[in-house]
Amino acid sequence: MPDKWDLRFLRLAREVSTWSKDPSTQVGVVYCINRRIVSTGYNGFPRGIEDSQERYDDREMKYQLVSHAEMNGIYNATLHGQSLKGATAYVWGLPICHHCAKGIIQTGCVRTVMASEAIPENWKDSFDKTSQMFLEAGVAWSVYNAEEVTDLSYSQSFS
Repeated sequence: MPDKWDLRFLRLAREVSTWSKDPSTQVGVVYCINRRIVSTGYNGFPRGIEDSQERYDDREMKYQLVSHAEMNGIYNATLHGQSLKGATAYVWGLPICHHCAKGIIQTGCVRTVMASEAIPENWKDSFDKTSQMFLEAGVAWSVYNAEEVTDLSYSQSFS
């Protein structure tokens, strides 16, 4: 089970995920250093790129334009001059793909905490690569079932 701070930040990442306009997948991230939020991100198109429903419905187009939540959080930190060295990334929705893992490693994040439903079949190979890279780079990681995180009876134990 996640500790109370991990739980709080995962729940905040869940809220951030709802800001995504993607009708099929909503992922959110919260980057924290010493329990201080330093950046957030959600999956979506880059600033200034029209994010119409038609583009989201066209999967090929969507995949060409969308930035993953983790990378958007990195871009947002960079935009505001915020280092992520020593940060923890709290990710809601899907486990971190191997492309985003590279960005997380390069920014100096030291830990990731993820909450997801079952890992989709088409995501498993990518997450296996992520796990291998995190292990080699010394990035701690854990994955929790999203239902554990949203279970109200569990949250009451922190009152």
